[in-house]
Amino acid sequence: LLKPWKKDEIKQDHGKNLLGMIYKFDDFTIYPDNVEYTPVLHNCYNLYAKFSHKFVIDEVNTNDIPVTLGLIHHIFGDQWELGLKYMKILYENPRQILPVLALVSTERETGKTTFLNWIQMLFGENTTLINPSDLTNNFNDAYATKNIIMIDETTIDKQQTIEKLKSIATAKTMSVSQKFVSHYSVPFFGKVIFCTNKESDFMRIDQEEIRFWVRKIKLIKGAKNTNIETDLFNEIPKFLKYLIQLPAIDFSKSRMVFTKEEIETESLHIVMEQSKSTLRKEIEMNFDDFFMNNDGIEFIEATAKDIKMQWFSLNHKYEMSYIRTVLKEEMKMVHLKNKKYKGFPNENYPQGSKNGLPFLFKNPYHIKNKVVNKQNDSVDDPNEAMPRFA
Repeated sequence: LLKPWKKDEIKQDHGKNLLGMIYKFDDFTIYPDNVEYTPVLHNCYNLYAKFSHKFVIDEVNTNDIPVTLGLIHHIFGDQWELGLKYMKILYENPRQILPVLALVSTERETGKTTFLNWIQMLFGENTTLINPSDLTNNFNDAYATKNIIMIDETTIDKQQTIEKLKSIATAKTMSVSQKFVSHYSVPFFGKVIFCTNKESDFMRIDQEEIRFWVRKIKLIKGAKNTNIETDLFNEIPKFLKYLIQLPAIDFSKSRMVFTKEEIETESLHIVMEQSKSTLRKEIEMNFDDFFMNNDGIEFIEATAKDIKMQWFSLNHKYEMSYIRTVLKEEMKMVHLKNKKYKGFPNENYPQGSKNGLPFLFKNPYHIKNKVVNKQNDSVDDPNEAMPRFA
């Protein structure tokens, strides 16, 4: 740990001649490397701590690390191969950005905290365990120079904290703010792992978000190993060798290594669904009910005003401007060109006599749309966009 020591105190304790023997550097830097440690880079002091473990020389097989692989299988489930890939990157490529790993479970004693403790055993001083409030604190030295940032039992409800977490996941530099020390900027390679006992509403995650890998952790079955952390520690040298033996990582698929499809989970979809605004949920449910009862209608063209009059005419919370904002910004819909359109069939207008900039909503229950959706899940034309009904 670096702590300031005044010049006069050094002279008093050790004599002034010692000052000439103290190394001088131009600046601080961060250069993570767990294999070949570099204490000084371009005359800048490397704040990344030296990796404290050494791997064994002999080849390792799965029988040599049963406890470690058991934890990997438990935490990553059917994605355990991706879990090993994730750990290999943390060890061999600590400068690589990775998605935010969120471990969720309402139950206690699922092994989430054991996983965090194990990460801390592996990477030592280059990890830190913080509270969500630390992300928006005036002083960020608790995590600004760390490679792995862990947050335990987390609920993140403030939008400012959410945005900060997202920016940390892809930030390349960090301005370090520390008490009694002038601000200085360093390269940033932080990875975030957090645990929470809230499975669906620990934070808002947008539908298009690709920075989160959400995994639901199940209860541990069978007899619990009360010495698991000791066993994990003892297996570290062999586990590191096992990671080295794994196939080389392909970094060309995504800037976060893992593609959106690879880390997509049911738990992520649950959080995304819960993250939708109340108005969006009501619009989707109303259209779903309408189309389910009118499967003969292929589509509806409607403006924000039409939707307001159809379902929210007495609800003063949902003004037309807010409805339009939700359609365009949250649901990512694009209105059609100015045209005459039909609107809802129960309106007191001759069909096709309305004029405006309507949005197009396709009926997922209509026979023609069912066939199209089976052939092609995506829609290339933005004007053909429609809400994804649950």
